Amino acid sequence: MVSVEEIGFVSDVISCQFVIPMPHSRCALLSVFVFLILGSTCLPASQDKPRNVLFIAIDDLNDWVGAYGGHPQAKTPNMDRLAARGTTFLNAHCQAPICNPARVSMISGLLPSKTGIYFLQPGLRGASENADAETLFQYFKRHGYYLTTRGKIFHGQGLQQETDSFDEIVKAALPVPRPKRRLASFEGSRAWDWGPYFDRDEDTQDYQTALWGAERLQELAERDQPFFMAIGFSNPHVPLYVPQKWFDLYPQETLQLPEVLESDRDQLSEYAKTLTFGHIAPKHDWVVGANEWKPLVQSYLACISFVDHCVGTVLDGLERSGAGDDTLVALWSDHGFHMGEKMHWAKRTLWEESTRVPMIIAGPDALAGHRVSKPVGLIDIFPTLVDYCGLPRKKGLDGVSLRALLTRPNVVWERPAVTTFGPNNHSIRSERWRYIRYDDGSEELYDLRSDPRERFDLAANPEHRALIRELTRWIPSSNAAIPPGSSGSGTPLYKEFENR
Repeated sequence: MVSVEEIGFVSDVISCQFVIPMPHSRCALLSVFVFLILGSTCLPASQDKPRNVLFIAIDDLNDWVGAYGGHPQAKTPNMDRLAARGTTFLNAHCQAPICNPARVSMISGLLPSKTGIYFLQPGLRGASENADAETLFQYFKRHGYYLTTRGKIFHGQGLQQETDSFDEIVKAALPVPRPKRRLASFEGSRAWDWGPYFDRDEDTQDYQTALWGAERLQELAERDQPFFMAIGFSNPHVPLYVPQKWFDLYPQETLQLPEVLESDRDQLSEYAKTLTFGHIAPKHDWVVGANEWKPLVQSYLACISFVDHCVGTVLDGLERSGAGDDTLVALWSDHGFHMGEKMHWAKRTLWEESTRVPMIIAGPDALAGHRVSKPVGLIDIFPTLVDYCGLPRKKGLDGVSLRALLTRPNVVWERPAVTTFGPNNHSIRSERWRYIRYDDGSEELYDLRSDPRERFDLAANPEHRALIRELTRWIPSSNAAIPPGSSGSGTPLYKEFENR
């Protein structure tokens, strides 16, 4: 068995990218030696032509995808076929359970504890530190790629700060229509509405974005220049509006709801409750009392199947373009989403439903139908794409390349995934365990093997102190200060930092 560190060393040997100067003949000799030992299926040294990248972002998608088994009735044939031809990371996690910091972290390759971007504002360029960080898109553009984008890649107005990162930015052709009156009975935030809306798929921004992507891929494939297409879909972010036909896939009479225990919160510290349950989303008691649980789950599943159709439209366009064999496809979501689990709705927690994300990578040389249970993060996408496309290693990134996991089934992997929700609140997710430590010192420990719903906190068990010490060493040693003007925390614990 070969460790990931050894695989990284091999990759450097093969591409002759040592930091310390190395004679060419010695590099060639080592390359031969490595292939004799590890076999020619180790990391390919080069490809005939530069690889393209199709980068697909989905907003607020949890593990209710067929390939992930998060909901037994989820219908996602297109994401499932992508998983069948590539690697499905079953234990992938965001670095922040909120849109803006999750996307900033992934695109910059830096942890929230390093950027100080913990909440909805500001974006990367508003950070007190690392505001000038070179993003994933800037790096690929600097290395000769043609960069094009449409849809939700950045949160809020983030794209306005990154216009120099792209050769082509296509804005949505349609406004965001909303019904004149709410479809649901919820009287809180206007964003929280759900039900059948739009007459046709073509009336939605997401499907228009998908049609553009499919057509544009044909044009990009005819260029001599390698391309990087970043395409983003807003569904299944609230409000949950799609045409009726997608709701018809999930009749309420036979709809299965998540299993919830009334005791799910009993072991939580007061700090954890205050941090987590102060958001604008509906409260679980209201959802149950208003008989909106099934309509909400139905709406979320309908939006998932709709966005899966959008993904399929783009993938079909890639196949028609003839560039599929030379294109690496990376599909991901910015964070998970609670649908009543732990009596919580939306994201903004350090638990599995909020941190776990779909992440599928398929392309040349990747193992088909490969399923990886090793813990990884969105933070690893930047170095993985750089490595897989044969570009020089980008220094200073907090993630690592996953190329070894994409190409070899039995790699030793010791790194956990780290998620941060506000300064000094961190979750460490290993292959089996989740350890959470909050700013006030309170802790949680869950054994995901025997307790996948994280209902039984084992942190107080003396038998696990050694394990906790081991997991604690992955907690960031320092936390960057929250930049002035930060907002959108959604929790009263950080109100004093907002709008200062």
